[in-house]
Amino acid sequence: MDTTKRSPIDSLLFATFLKGRTSSREILNQRGEISPEENQKIIEETNEIINDDSTYPFISYLSDLLAKSKPSDEAVKKLHDCIEKVAVALGQDSTDVFRVLLAKLIEEPEEKQTFDRLLEMAEKFAAKHE
Repeated sequence: MDTTKRSPIDSLLFATFLKGRTSSREILNQRGEISPEENQKIIEETNEIINDDSTYPFISYLSDLLAKSKPSDEAVKKLHDCIEKVAVALGQDSTDVFRVLLAKLIEEPEEKQTFDRLLEMAEKFAAKHE
């Protein structure tokens, strides 16, 4: 299993946006480890999502946003937690929740399209679902 420390951008893209995150976290929480077979399945699911044409605009926009905003690790974790909280409360996939937040951010005037604004929107959304 890859144990390389990820940057905040990688962490957000691969831990929040991609669906494999949920199954890998559940396995880790239950057993404390992931088998090579389970890891391979997560890699395959992740690659499928990355190669999905409908996903590309979100990943591209998010990459640009993160490069422009340069969020801290703490801010990335906070966003991740807010998205997870909303997803659990609604019984939805966190990828879908994240896409909705990104779509709402895209509707904002360009000067407001920042990571801080995305985090603010996520926090408000999470507060409604506590």
